[in-house]
Amino acid sequence: MRGSHLGASGGGDVSSNYWSSSSYANNPQNAWIVNFNDGNVNNDNKTNGNYVRAVRAGS
Repeated sequence: MRGSHLGASGGGDVSSNYWSSSSYANNPQNAWIVNFNDGNVNNDNKTNGNYVRAVRAGS
């Protein structure tokens, strides 16, 4: 996992890929990733480095 660096707004590096919590069904060694810059969704090997984004449940 890559080290996190947050900008002044707390947004981080939005042009990078972020992990989803969902594994890729066709290959459980992979998980879904989302690029927050262009909306691209793909899968990547879980051993590769991508960012994570904490999400809090709503009430």
